[in-house]
Amino acid sequence: MLKLPTRISKAGTALGFVGGVTSRLALAGFLIGIFTVVAGMTPGQLFAAWLVQLPAWTDTSQFRLAVIIIGLLLGAASLRFNRWSGKQKAVDHLAEDLSWSIHNLLNRSPPVRNASDVATWRRDYDDWCGKVSDTLGNRAFFTRADQLHFDRLGFVETTPMAMAFNSEHANLLGQLALKYERLRKVINWTQQRR
Repeated sequence: MLKLPTRISKAGTALGFVGGVTSRLALAGFLIGIFTVVAGMTPGQLFAAWLVQLPAWTDTSQFRLAVIIIGLLLGAASLRFNRWSGKQKAVDHLAEDLSWSIHNLLNRSPPVRNASDVATWRRDYDDWCGKVSDTLGNRAFFTRADQLHFDRLGFVETTPMAMAFNSEHANLLGQLALKYERLRKVINWTQQRR
């Protein structure tokens, strides 16, 4: 039996990480240098001077209200970004499942050649459908309608396929084709949702 992929995440390469850190550090140094030339002092010196004697406008009710509003907006923006990031990870997980299925079910190697292979293929197919359905069960990103659209096929048009071993296998391949179409629709719907 084929093993379904677990959650896949890639951290990148060590060279890419070091290069990214070096680039950010160089940019920060460049910006601090420009600030020092323009202001005549480093950002740390300016902040220390500002803390010693706060400007009078920082003691007004309008300034305090503006700080509260800006803080709330930043908090809401960070929550929205995190939700989007989680949604994208869920969609990427579905795309990985789809890719796994194409590689291990549709383009199976060696191909299905006897009734025993059909039974094994069906077991792998059922496991894949269950895994995708569990992912679609996450109500933070997917609706019940999305899950039902994938789970319940209704009428499946079965046509003789050259790659099918027998009529049962042809029927299962017809179901798989419809599952692919529906899963792609769910992925598109999810990415379009706000």
